[in-house]
Amino acid sequence: MTVHDDRAAANRASTLTLTDGGIETALVDRLGQELPEFAAFVLLQSVDGRAALREYYRPFVELAAERGLPLVLDTPTWRANPDWGARVGADTAALAQANGDAVALVREASEDRGDEVPLDVIINGCVGPRFDEFVPAERMTAEEAERYHSQQVQALAEAGADRVTAVTMLDAAEGIGVIRAAQAARIPVAVSFAVGADGLLGDGSTVAEAIAAADAATDAAAIGFLVNCAHPSEVTLGLSASAGAPELERIIGFRLNAAEQGDEGAGDPPATFAAGVHALRSLAPNAVALGGCCGTDVPHIRALAEV
Repeated sequence: MTVHDDRAAANRASTLTLTDGGIETALVDRLGQELPEFAAFVLLQSVDGRAALREYYRPFVELAAERGLPLVLDTPTWRANPDWGARVGADTAALAQANGDAVALVREASEDRGDEVPLDVIINGCVGPRFDEFVPAERMTAEEAERYHSQQVQALAEAGADRVTAVTMLDAAEGIGVIRAAQAARIPVAVSFAVGADGLLGDGSTVAEAIAAADAATDAAAIGFLVNCAHPSEVTLGLSASAGAPELERIIGFRLNAAEQGDEGAGDPPATFAAGVHALRSLAPNAVALGGCCGTDVPHIRALAEV
């Protein structure tokens, strides 16, 4: 097993950093891929699929090298957990293989450049939620979430991911479970919450309240927290209600959508999107990892680099 340095991870988390964009939407819209159940990890199973994944990552690597900025690249493993894996025919062994292969592919993609410009790349093992919608009867306790996510976290750690992030979390309990699984696997971990149009998590809590709950349950073990899969205006609404709360200082990044929830189409143009994301740093001053989620691609991340 790879042994990871939490202090090094925390130091990297304090440096202005770009991330990639919305991998699933970009694979569909830019690269013409079909993703059953929105599962990008299925592309690892074919030569053409792996080529599409490399082509997805390539321009982000080039942009970071051009700008001289660190880069976080997520593995294509948002769906590579037991329930979603079963929907696309992936059993336990196949999921372990997919998570390991994903780390290897992203690392190779980050190193596949025709120049010698040094580039600091963080390979982030992406751990998605068990459920997309918040249904109270389906929610897990923190203990159940730890058991559920431990296999994927362990596979990503053993494959050499630099850290893992629980993304699109709808409540604190599932995030706590991933943090504990990461502690057991000895890999740095972050948690990224998703909010609705009202700026709140699925259980009605604010981002600040969810951070406080996660930190209290884990002795602040996460290197930090993010918000993803929401429009900048929706995140602004939610964070403004907690303006000045010390928990907002634990936010280390934003990976947001180009369109508001429920809206169809391309959403905000890159410059507008970037301005909205950048403005959020007035509410979360330690947010340094800036990137995209649904509906965003290289132009949006380039616009972020420019602001």
